[in-house]
Formats: sequence, structure tokens, C-alpha cells
Amino acid sequence: MWEHDVPLAPLVRYRIGGPAAALARPGSAGDLREALRTMPEPVAAGQRAGRSAPGPLTLGAGANVLVSDRGIGTPVLVLGGNFADFSHGNHSFVVGAAVRLPTLVREARRAGARGYYFLEAVPGTVGGALRMNAGTPDRGLWDLVEWAEAVTPDGDTVRVTSNEARPGYRSCGLPHRWVFARAKLSARPGDPAAIREKHRAFRDRKVRGQVYELPSVGSIWKNPGRAAGSSAWETVSAAGMRGAVRGGARIAERHANFIVNLGGASSDDVLGLMAETRGRVGRQLGVDLQPEIQLWGFSPEELASVGAAPPRPQTQETNLGGPE
Repeated sequence: MWEHDVPLAPLVRYRIGGPAAALARPGSAGDLREALRTMPEPVAAGQRAGRSAPGPLTLGAGANVLVSDRGIGTPVLVLGGNFADFSHGNHSFVVGAAVRLPTLVREARRAGARGYYFLEAVPGTVGGALRMNAGTPDRGLWDLVEWAEAVTPDGDTVRVTSNEARPGYRSCGLPHRWVFARAKLSARPGDPAAIREKHRAFRDRKVRGQVYELPSVGSIWKNPGRAAGSSAWETVSAAGMRGAVRGGARIAERHANFIVNLGGASSDDVLGLMAETRGRVGRQLGVDLQPEIQLWGFSPEELASVGAAPPRPQTQETNLGGPE
């Protein structure tokens, strides 16, 4: 079940990164439990450079992750098979964690379901979107969740509501070692023509303002909040970093919160631009930028340079709901 030294660059949107020491591709709940039961120990730091956190890490479409070129010793899961199932219910959808967000949005448009426009032009999967509460600063996927199911490292399936998950801006409060499996989302009916137009207008605005023609992972930094008085892209631009280049990576001219791969960029190129940006923004504007993207396989010192604290080991699992 577990493959070894699997290249990750082809599996992530950045097309950057070294291999995973161990990777499994479960296609069913039974496969997932077996993968968790037989999961290898993380490779020790002395054997593979970069920090190894307690596993597993789950990779969806790789739309929000930068992987170190040294690779990663933490076991990685890539869900497929039954986890890509999609069904329509009574004013609801039941979707697997591997369902792509463009598929979810398309089905919502077709069904005349309200409330999904803000996910237009967002790459990734439902599982990743649940983990980071994907969306805008004002709305996230958890606003549509009736319940979500996750599998714990012990193989138990836990069902939680939005209130129990405690979602926030680009976050949810569930343990990182829980693996999302599926979710039930509300699909309240509305006027189909009005819904299609709202989706079209939102998508057109995003496509015009963001970068899709070069490999990227979307917004690099979280918006610093109203107290800072500006968005992340505005702070990056104000610090003079718009268009900055390091190796094969560049901060996009069109949207200064995107770092694009011009071709052959390394993880050090991207991380170096991030560290320089964060330093300048802090010194010049007094704003403490925090990464929105996930950083895999980097040392604590590298993570600290871009304001990302190393993941905390999950020694106890929060009791939210009961096993199914």
C-alpha cells in the first residue's frame, strides 16, 4: 500500500518539491484505515533534511502547498476512488474529500443552489478546503457545512458540525492528524438565472485580477486584518516587492500576493522571496505577515524566517462527536 520516494512536484500546482519518503493512495474508507494502521514512522531528520512532523499529511490537488526540494519524511496520503463520490440529496450535497472544488461549484450552478459563488476559480479539493476553510475573508466553506466526517489516526470516523469544528479565517479547529473523508453541504435552492450570473461575475473578476497562466499556489500571505489597514497584496506592494525575482520565482505584477514559478523555480527561491517580503513589510510598515500556504519539509529555522510556526504534535485528540 505504501510507496516510497515518490516525487511530489508532479502532484502539486507549483511543480516544485522533492520526494515523499512514503505515500499511500487510499480509495475507500477501508483502505484509509489500513493505511493509517500500517503507516511508516516519519524519516528521521538525519536521514532526510527538513522537519518531519507526526503523520500523516494529506495532499489534495496540491493547490496550497510548497514542498521543500529536499523532500519530506512525513508520510503523505492522496485520497482517490470513493473519496471522489458526489451525490445530490434533499437540498444538500454529500461530497467526498477528493472532490475538486471546480466540480462542486459546477454542480451547485447546475442545481441552482445558493451560496457557492465565492468558491469560483478556487482550485483544490473539498478536503483541503475544509482544512483551511477556503473562500474569502468574509465567507468560507464551513458556512455551507451541515456535517463533516474525518478519520482519526486510530481509524475511528468522527462526524462534526461547523460549531464543533470552530472554523476561522483560513483555519479550522480540528486536529491536523484527522483526515477528512466527506461532508454534507447545504444546497438551498434559488433563482437559477440569478445564481449563474452571480457566479459568472465573481469568476470574471477573480480571473482578471489573479494569475492563472503560470504555476502558483494562490495567495501566499493571509490578509493582516482591518487593524493593519490594508490587504496582504497592498502591504507587499507598498514594501516595494511587487515584481521581485529570485531565481525562477517572481512576485506577480498583476497580484502582489502571488509568487509564480517562471520555470525551474526551487523551493529556496520561493521561500527566499517570502522571507525578504516579510522582513521588508515588517520593517517598513510594522505589519507581521503570516503565511496562508502550507510549508512541507522545511526546518524550524526556515519556517521561522517566514513566520510559520512548526506544527505542534497532537498528543491528545479533542472529543468532538462520537465514532460512527
